[in-house]
Amino acid sequence: MPKKKPVKYTSFPRGVLRLGVGCARGIRGDELLGLGRSDPYAKITFGSPENPLECTTKADKNAGSTPYWGEWFTMPITVPNVVENNNVVIQIYNENHLRSDNQIGYSRITNLGELVMGCEKYSTGEVWHIVYDPGTQLPRGEIMLSFRFEPMGDVEFEKWVTDQVTALTFQQPPAQIRGA
Repeated sequence: MPKKKPVKYTSFPRGVLRLGVGCARGIRGDELLGLGRSDPYAKITFGSPENPLECTTKADKNAGSTPYWGEWFTMPITVPNVVENNNVVIQIYNENHLRSDNQIGYSRITNLGELVMGCEKYSTGEVWHIVYDPGTQLPRGEIMLSFRFEPMGDVEFEKWVTDQVTALTFQQPPAQIRGA
């Protein structure tokens, strides 16, 4: 009997992608005149350029080249099997109070569907990704990311969306308390 070939995914079916932004190492901020330590944060952009999902970590104050974020973000995959869902860009910025925030570096993953769907239980675990300098395009450190995908059929997905809306609704105080 011929052995069945495993299914090779190049993008995600319908479901929920969870992204963990752990920490970074070896990144250098460029504080004014080399004074002080940078306050790094990460901005994540997922999906197509026309309709991206974006999320941002909190700045890790005075973390310098070794920030720790430890944050998880949830991204619904509403339209399955779309190639644009394979793209994730992580930009690391230094939060500044006297001038605009400056980009420290970036990491880009263009085969995310294949990467995650090829893992056991659709989870990559903690993986280091290279951070590149935005000017020279040379390596400038690493960022630890985790991806976990939860496939869902239409009924499961609709229930998940309903649960998320319900959770958000109950987190807001009732109208009479807000002064409405």
